[in-house]
Amino acid sequence: MPHIEVNGTTLYYEMSGSGLPIVFIHDHSTSHHMFEPQADYFSKRAKVIVFDLRGNGRSGKMNVEIRRILDTQCEDLKGLLSELHVDRAVIVASSSGAVLAQKFAYLYPERVINMVLVDSYFHGDRTAGGGRLQGIFEICALAAHYLPAEMFIRSLRITYNKWLSAYHILRRELLQERTTELIKQRLALRHTDSFVFALRLQIPVLCVSGNHNEWVLEQVKKTAAKYPFARLAILDDAMYPSHLCQPQHFNRLLLDYLKDQQCFQRVASGK
Repeated sequence: MPHIEVNGTTLYYEMSGSGLPIVFIHDHSTSHHMFEPQADYFSKRAKVIVFDLRGNGRSGKMNVEIRRILDTQCEDLKGLLSELHVDRAVIVASSSGAVLAQKFAYLYPERVINMVLVDSYFHGDRTAGGGRLQGIFEICALAAHYLPAEMFIRSLRITYNKWLSAYHILRRELLQERTTELIKQRLALRHTDSFVFALRLQIPVLCVSGNHNEWVLEQVKKTAAKYPFARLAILDDAMYPSHLCQPQHFNRLLLDYLKDQQCFQRVASGK
């Protein structure tokens, strides 16, 4: 199991393949397993890097104050890439991981070739203006994570009945959840507005969502609208996480996009 000491913590990572570096970033409640179908597919075509964010999976504890979590995780990623001798990479991120990806690109634009945001629906403090009732609801939702994970398996199975490969990965992630650190990261996300980063980034962006969750799709459309060089792609017969519900379609979509953006050629030529 490859671990590396970076920025005062230990990060679990896996690197495979060669060529164009592609870094996959999971959301703030799971691990690198969320991109298993993508890691397997792209490792035959590129250099794939998957890792567990600090406070998740097999990586070190979330030993920083809440308002410093995203900055610290960005520093972790920069340190990881440096240790692996990767100067620039394509960043592919899912859900709240997309917030981290956008902040990383804002802080270190020289390290990002292109960015792909999947099911990105976190846009800062969603309780603002929502009133006391919404605040109480979110507190209860966070507290529910302390209930036994087995209580949620049945509903998860029903929800993902059409997408069993997604179900099996999500089930494993649910059973291995690091609850306290998950909550810390969710609180950190409430203080981060990814639209601020979007307005200042001049890089190509692909925004992806499934068509089975209208609310998430609308949020993804809002994200795409904020970028001057963004494309929107909608996967049929998919819900969150869309890259797991339709992995073959997503992989082909991503490969075609990277080819269209000449990412493989640019890396091969050293540009």
